[in-house]
Amino acid sequence: MDLPCPEWQDLAVKKWKSLSSAQKQAFTSSSEPSDIFSFCFSILNREDAEFLMRLSQRRPIHKDPTAARSYRQQGNACFKERRYTQAALLYSQGLCQADPGSEERALCYANRSATLLHLKHYQECLKDITRALSCGYPKNLHPKLLGRRAECLSRLEGGGGEAGTPCPSDTPGGLTHKGTTESQGLREKQGLVLLPSASPAVALQFDPSRGRHLVAVSGIAAGEAVLEEEAFACVLIPGTGAKVRLEKPNQEAGTEDWHCHRCLSKVVAPVPCQGCCYARYCGEGCQEQAWEGYHKAECPLGGELLALGVLAQLALRVALVAGLEEVLGAREQMNGRATGLRAAVVGSAGRLSCSGGIPEEAGELKGMDPLGNVGEGSQGAGASKENGDSLQEKGLLEIDKTLQSNDAPVETGAPARADPQQGGLDPGRGVAAPLVLPGCDSAGRYLGSSYRSVHHLLPHSQRHSPALRFLCGVTIATLCQRLQEEGPLPDTWGGAKSFSQSVEKGAADESSDLSQEQQNSSQSDEDRGENSGSVGQSEKEERREPSPELSMLGTAVLRHMLQLRCNAQAVTAVRDSGRGRSTVESSAQVRIATAIFPTLSLLNHSCSPNTSATFRANTVTVRASQPIGAGQELLHCYGPHRSRMPVCERRRLLEEQYFFLCQCAACYEEQGSGGKGQPAELDGVRCTRCGSPVQSVQGSQEQYCCSLGSCGLALSRLELSRKLLGIQEEIQKAVELIERDRPDRAVKGLRACEGRVKGFLSQTHPVQGEIADSLARAYAVMGQWEQAAAQLSRSVEVVRSQYGDDSVELGHQLFKLAQLHFNGRSVPQALSVIPEAQRILTLHCGPGFELVQELQEMELCLRGVLQSQRTA
Repeated sequence: MDLPCPEWQDLAVKKWKSLSSAQKQAFTSSSEPSDIFSFCFSILNREDAEFLMRLSQRRPIHKDPTAARSYRQQGNACFKERRYTQAALLYSQGLCQADPGSEERALCYANRSATLLHLKHYQECLKDITRALSCGYPKNLHPKLLGRRAECLSRLEGGGGEAGTPCPSDTPGGLTHKGTTESQGLREKQGLVLLPSASPAVALQFDPSRGRHLVAVSGIAAGEAVLEEEAFACVLIPGTGAKVRLEKPNQEAGTEDWHCHRCLSKVVAPVPCQGCCYARYCGEGCQEQAWEGYHKAECPLGGELLALGVLAQLALRVALVAGLEEVLGAREQMNGRATGLRAAVVGSAGRLSCSGGIPEEAGELKGMDPLGNVGEGSQGAGASKENGDSLQEKGLLEIDKTLQSNDAPVETGAPARADPQQGGLDPGRGVAAPLVLPGCDSAGRYLGSSYRSVHHLLPHSQRHSPALRFLCGVTIATLCQRLQEEGPLPDTWGGAKSFSQSVEKGAADESSDLSQEQQNSSQSDEDRGENSGSVGQSEKEERREPSPELSMLGTAVLRHMLQLRCNAQAVTAVRDSGRGRSTVESSAQVRIATAIFPTLSLLNHSCSPNTSATFRANTVTVRASQPIGAGQELLHCYGPHRSRMPVCERRRLLEEQYFFLCQCAACYEEQGSGGKGQPAELDGVRCTRCGSPVQSVQGSQEQYCCSLGSCGLALSRLELSRKLLGIQEEIQKAVELIERDRPDRAVKGLRACEGRVKGFLSQTHPVQGEIADSLARAYAVMGQWEQAAAQLSRSVEVVRSQYGDDSVELGHQLFKLAQLHFNGRSVPQALSVIPEAQRILTLHCGPGFELVQELQEMELCLRGVLQSQRTA
């Protein structure tokens, strides 16, 4: 969950309703994070913190020795049944619950080492043996562990075992385009801003219409890596990805069990946090770095952070990792440059044309802030409606509704505009910023994945709705109150005594009219006897004002939470779904974390991008998905893609989430061809009478008709939606039957679905693809490889039609088809599919991608089979 849980959102609504009219007006008129934090902190009471603590009890993070013992016993049962992977997982969960240094922890380590030996993870087995011995493993059982250690060493010497997964920060990068120091120096002399994490073929540029953006300074080949960046901070999303059902009802293992909570690398033998039962790491190195960097402060508040959502936790983590000194430095740098850069942009705005050559005022350009670009954000938390964090869905629309009344004006800006063309940067049109760009040092060099680069990403405070600003403000203020109650701030904040004077001065300089207006309004209400929304005297006496350091921390965290609504990136990983026994579903892209990548955030959006991004733990690699010529802009998709939705829907989502009206080449093309008003659900829908395409009735979005006028078929949007929904529900029932090992019944249900869509949906409609894919899974479970491959081949053509010949979606589907042919021992068919799957996945993900490696192993094995057949 990105935003706080529904119960906390309801609390924010109630707090808003309790405010006086003057307080609402004072809050609504302010968009500065410092003002919002001060206001929200001032209206908190003890009940707010207590309510949050009650919510945290639903997400217990304290260690429980009884639970540790139970997990270990369940693991023992799985071990006896030779279910070693599940046993290792249960021992790991027992370790998280066991107290540090306890015998229970030692037993869990020892038992897990036995499963790792059977799973051939010899290096991890040796580490667990050492940990068990250091935790006080019973001396009478030492010979057993020592014998296991000897066996591990023997197998390693014999060349056995699997290579462990190194922490990403310990492995070198892999940009394919390397440049010499000489060539980099030449580019710097040419005035190009190079980026530490990017290829020398890429430079940072600025102009008022696009803000900061990345361009190619030389030709880039398709598949070439142009950017590789480690996240400044990331937060694992609990409960997502592959889930393995454990022994007890409703007990499952989620993403938090499979990945390091710091570097996101996959782990088979995690090391638990010493203080809570939630956080776990790939090794002691990540454990220590996390503790010193941020987890020392987060650990006692783990339950509260889970209740307040991923964005609040990531915002806090960014500020904790940075520390007070960096926050102060970034603010001073921004304040010193803002005025000059703004004036320079205003001066150049009259010479620029945007969106068809019409000059615009600087205040209208790219989000009304020349210090960055509206497009400084990547697909991530909140980018898609699928995350369920729409304010309207959560009930916070009530706050915005109250602002429609006469007692509180709503300030909203005009929609911002983005650059209209994909690529094709006109050198005469772009303007280099006359001053040092935000995120760069005094010499003009971009600082890369540093806090100052993160700080300079736009929070868009003035464009977020008052409802969201109030929710974020109350959330962060309460979180800071809890931090204050749990003890001193981290050393990088409360321990930095030398900065107290600077903090107090900064706080004094930023004292806003909001606090004074609030005090005046509260006093005015008391004088009139209007106690609604005013704070009682006893509460005033109990309330503690934040220290200067806490106020600075709260302001920084709030700024980052607002930033993350536009700049957070969803981190994905290829994972086994853990459902059923079908090889068709052996791999899927799942969201495992939310992160902030400051350089990646500089890429502007296109609905038909020329780059694609993949992840290796907490490191993102961006590759050119097509050739990019010198002078062209590098463009990234923020979520809405032309292959997934029509132009009107894409523009609506982008404007709601990122505050700009998309005018990329894809949008221009579709708008010109009349695609603006055609609903996405009509693509591939056919008239059941004559087979002609169905279209919307002119002037109505709720009524559809046959495109052949003489036919006369008419149906409502509601009828069509119900029909499609009914079919998809039947498909889902079939999938559940497959997961319950009833593939024969699933096939029967899916065949019935085929009959329902015949003559109604075209062969390339996505629902046809869903039916074929599910049939392939069912046949694969039954071992009927030929039928499974035939069905998946149908699904491949649907994906090809929807996403294109070079799409990563097609690559994943072809990978599954190659698996089916391989398992069915259809050697020629498998060898005919593997090259295309390998080409597409290498293009988007690189030659080191795990699925590419698996394809290479399959091909090597199959060619070996052919060779042996020829020589037989």
